[in-house]
Amino acid sequence: MNIATGAMNTLLPKLAELVVGEYKLQKGVKGEIKELEKELTYISAALRKVSEVPVDQLDEQVKVWARDARELSYDIEDAVDTFMLRGKGREQEGQDTSSLKGFIGKAANLYKKARNNHKIHNVIKDIMDQVKKVSECRDRYKVDNIAAGPSLVSVDPRLEAMYRKAAEIVGIDGPKNELVKRLMNEDISSLQQPKIISIVGVGGLGKTTLANALLQDLKAKFDCHFFVSVSFNPDIKKIFKNILVQLDEDKYGHIDEAWEINLLINKIIDFLKNRRCLCVIDDLWKELPWDTIKLALQDGTHGSKIIITTRNKAVAEHVGGGIYELKPLSNDDSRELFYKRIFDSLDDFRPDLSKATEKILKKCGGVPLAIITTASLLATKPRCSVEWEKVNNFIGSGSENSPHVDKMNMILRLSYNDLPFHLKTCLLSLSKYPEDQVIRKDVLVWSWIAEGFIARVESNLQETGEGYFNELINRSLIQPVNKESPFFMCGERDVYACQLHDMVLELIIKLSAEEGFATTSLSDGEQAGASSHQREIIRRLSLHNSSNANASITERKLLSKVRSLDVFGRADLTMPVLSRFCVLRVLQLEDCSGLDNNHLKDLSNLYLLKFLRLQGLKVTELPESIGKLESLETLDIRGAYESVIMLPLSFGKLGKLVRLLATRVELPDGVALENTKSLQELVGIRLTLHAMTEIGKLRELKVLELFIKEEPESSSTGNSNELVRTCLQMCPNLLQVLVLRAPGVLRSMDFMAPVPSGLQTFMCNIYIMAIPRWIDSSLSCLTVLFIRLLHAHARVQPEHLDKLAGLPSLRSLRIFLLPPDEQEKLVIHSSPSSFPCLTDLRIWCPLMFLKFQPGAMRKLQRFCLSFDARKTAEHFQTNAFDYGFENLPSLQHVDIELKWDKHHEAGDAISKTINDHPNHPSLNFYFLEP
Repeated sequence: MNIATGAMNTLLPKLAELVVGEYKLQKGVKGEIKELEKELTYISAALRKVSEVPVDQLDEQVKVWARDARELSYDIEDAVDTFMLRGKGREQEGQDTSSLKGFIGKAANLYKKARNNHKIHNVIKDIMDQVKKVSECRDRYKVDNIAAGPSLVSVDPRLEAMYRKAAEIVGIDGPKNELVKRLMNEDISSLQQPKIISIVGVGGLGKTTLANALLQDLKAKFDCHFFVSVSFNPDIKKIFKNILVQLDEDKYGHIDEAWEINLLINKIIDFLKNRRCLCVIDDLWKELPWDTIKLALQDGTHGSKIIITTRNKAVAEHVGGGIYELKPLSNDDSRELFYKRIFDSLDDFRPDLSKATEKILKKCGGVPLAIITTASLLATKPRCSVEWEKVNNFIGSGSENSPHVDKMNMILRLSYNDLPFHLKTCLLSLSKYPEDQVIRKDVLVWSWIAEGFIARVESNLQETGEGYFNELINRSLIQPVNKESPFFMCGERDVYACQLHDMVLELIIKLSAEEGFATTSLSDGEQAGASSHQREIIRRLSLHNSSNANASITERKLLSKVRSLDVFGRADLTMPVLSRFCVLRVLQLEDCSGLDNNHLKDLSNLYLLKFLRLQGLKVTELPESIGKLESLETLDIRGAYESVIMLPLSFGKLGKLVRLLATRVELPDGVALENTKSLQELVGIRLTLHAMTEIGKLRELKVLELFIKEEPESSSTGNSNELVRTCLQMCPNLLQVLVLRAPGVLRSMDFMAPVPSGLQTFMCNIYIMAIPRWIDSSLSCLTVLFIRLLHAHARVQPEHLDKLAGLPSLRSLRIFLLPPDEQEKLVIHSSPSSFPCLTDLRIWCPLMFLKFQPGAMRKLQRFCLSFDARKTAEHFQTNAFDYGFENLPSLQHVDIELKWDKHHEAGDAISKTINDHPNHPSLNFYFLEP
């Protein structure tokens, strides 16, 4: 029962603000608020104790009390937020009180003040009566005497890399080698129709990990490949679109929404003709989806292979082909996986932990997810046998004959129970997402902030939220997601999103239903995690897949208290009338392609809305109603279909807006931004003279992405250059991130000098002829740099690299190079002052001309390189593929994208170098078709 604690934590500071803030309250009313605050503080302390006890160990009366306290805290917060928004006494500044008009205005303000005091007095009196009833129940049930659970220690810092090593390496070689033999054993029959192998096993056993490992190992031997997840409630149309995009993103990246399933099937069949394809169909639950999917794949007569993963053996038998039943890990592999998750080295393991370890591993039953989850829990605790025995005892009986799923549920629930209350709340909020959904980290964190899951007392809400996100990854409760390709030049290397394992999603859906946290209506009209007792009051509502069945839940339920509304699928077919949501804080619409501004007219009624995400808009301008969203902090309209969206004239009224995120928007003339003093992130704004003037007024701006529009060939670029330069000069030194986008080529960017001294990230998505002169060691804060260099008529010289090498804080460097054909090889020398902090280097260059001297780039851990093998071999005839990778002392990960490596000369040379490297870095190849 953690949710009430979170709600109370956001409420108490607001009550304190009512007393000291500028709300023109009388002394008697302030006294009543202080008394209410004191009583709620006692309730909050009791709720914190309740939240530390596992739900299944709580007395039913205590559960009821906690639920009532939670509902009350929500209602109080709604009332307080509404009053704080509307209840400020706003006397007219500078009015002439000696005149009759001034006297009337002052009298009107006094009347408004008295009326507000009367209203808040009545509201507080009603609230106080309810609070006293809750307090009496607290005393009656002796909630204050409930035993608190064990305290937590700090989380270990190892995140994605450790998770991936643990999950993908241990115990996978045997099954993988066996499946490779079975898949690649060519015979006449396998050339007549696709060879199919189904991997069968319980959830969490590693089926998806094994299938993905096979795909990565074998895809180079096929003409094409794809990986799709089917899930429990599949959207077949979406699956076929996903297949087409993976097969040919350039051709099918923007598929017409009108395409029906039969057309999608025909497109796939046409593409796969005369091609050998490796297909992975992951997480197949039922027979019917396969019967449809196979229609697009059955004509593969050139040795195509299909890998299926499923929990149900009957489904695998229906599919046909071979069946591989994945077994739990052996004792040795389980132990190795367990140790790797907790210890940096096996030498750190203490013999006195052996007994508890064996007991825990027996209960995990060789299920990788269970082992990782339990090990993640232990990683946060002292390494002593007493603490480990406590964890073992909490897991439960764990008898030898218990099904793996039962063990998994016990272990996952244990991990949930061990979370601090704020992380429990954040994890439960993920229950609203569909299966296999890739959930953006930034969207998740901003929605947490909007709902108050992150206390406003934190100095930096976004950094705190990202810390919560990382901690959930570290505890193996969510899975990290990177950009699909390491050569994605314009994004961050760090984890940008997450996904939920099916078992974890099942657990939090059940817990969410038990606590009345969220209501999710599935595509078939069923309610996720529904029990016999369904609540009338809904606080969070999630609608999936645009089914008319969702109408039933919106008709019979009370929606006036919904705080969060998420619609996954066509919003125009599903979204209820917005005017019914009086206290909404979060509104997220995944597919707005069918919406017009008429659908959004009721936005003006959502006075408390803090987070608005409209994905896939097809409008050319946003509605004026957005300007009435007085509480809005985040406006996210990325992924729009239109090339440019015009902001409304009312945009300047959004005084609390912190971030605007768009693909491309334009600020109309007449919109002033002096009132948007909170704006810190402005992404996707088209640079105009008016926009430049207004951006200069944003004194808190930290992130700026500008789109420089293309000018007619007859005009000089001086105008746009001057706009950029002036805009940057007007920006505050707080600016940390600068992104520039424009079509065409700029001869130089020297005109931008000087740039803000605190700049940390500069990403230039424009071809330039030379590295700007202002990029030098004076940019002491610059940590991320992405540039596109077009040296069509001049060679890349050593001094160009020396400028980059001198950046003192640079950690991530991405260069897109187009050198001339006569380019010579350049050596990156060893020097303590050369690239002193660089850990991540990514180079896209048709002609690879760099070589590393021993000791160069001493801290480089990840190196990604994309080049044309044939062109490089022709240009550098001797030692063409000798780049000195063995001379990079800290190298851990290497990704190579090759074009025209017909005889594998480049691949073989690089493989030998990396295999001989003392660090044994991971090596991934990506082969491009000519």
